[in-house]
Amino acid sequence: MHFFPLEHEHSLTEREFDGCCRACERSYYMVRDRLLDFYNTISRYTPETLRKLSQSEIYSLYLTIDDIAHLECDHHLDERIIAASEIKCLLPAIRRYYKTFFDIHEKFLVKEVLEAKDPWKPLMEFGLYPRYKTLVRAQTESLSLGTPEKIAFIGSGAMPLSQILLHRLYGIESIGVDIDRTAVTLARQCLDQLGLSQSITIVQGREDVLSDHEWDVVVIAALAEPKCRIFSTLRKIMKVSGRRPVICRTYSGLRTLLHPPLEKDDYEGFVITREIRPGENRVNNTLLKLELVE
Repeated sequence: MHFFPLEHEHSLTEREFDGCCRACERSYYMVRDRLLDFYNTISRYTPETLRKLSQSEIYSLYLTIDDIAHLECDHHLDERIIAASEIKCLLPAIRRYYKTFFDIHEKFLVKEVLEAKDPWKPLMEFGLYPRYKTLVRAQTESLSLGTPEKIAFIGSGAMPLSQILLHRLYGIESIGVDIDRTAVTLARQCLDQLGLSQSITIVQGREDVLSDHEWDVVVIAALAEPKCRIFSTLRKIMKVSGRRPVICRTYSGLRTLLHPPLEKDDYEGFVITREIRPGENRVNNTLLKLELVE
């Protein structure tokens, strides 16, 4: 069963953090020390040795950094932590681990879906399922998108869970794009197993392949890179085929420990018209709605 505990012993408890000012010096050192501990732990692993860990071991590591990223700090403390030179030098390794984790967890989940008698069961029992569900609901209901006929998703991955939930919750069809040929093959196999291959299409390539397809809204996955190239391509497509909303998933606050946030230079030619910060169920992504500038 693809399951990992979301109730666990936190490396830094909310009570401990609440006992200190969320903007003070002591809070900074508390977070710094936990980050250093995490960095020293993951530094013992290469991407190859990480992949050899058990599910419980890999998720235990993930939940350690996830706890830190979800501490609600004063905005100025967030900025200070991320900008501090002693933390800045740790970020490449922490972010590489985070990306590796998602690749590993997708492969775990794909394997279980393909082998299960009831392929929906491992999806519903997946520990991060509530987060994806909350994120998809916020994306669809809070951004005033109406009900698009078809959504394009850039960076769909080996397990296109957001697209699956869009269809399951709202009946929305979608086209996913991923540059990784193996991920595309696995995603198609999962959709066949779930009986969704008629409603969800996955194509291999860069975002420019969307010029050959019809879609009403495009979503850019948080880990899809490089953002500047993606937005540049979307700008060219829309100037020919018409303006459509862009939803970009990104990171804010301490969650930028996990992945770099979207920068202003990344979305040249677009303007942010709406921002929704993470809410319940420990969602990681901030949602940005962007429109092409006149």
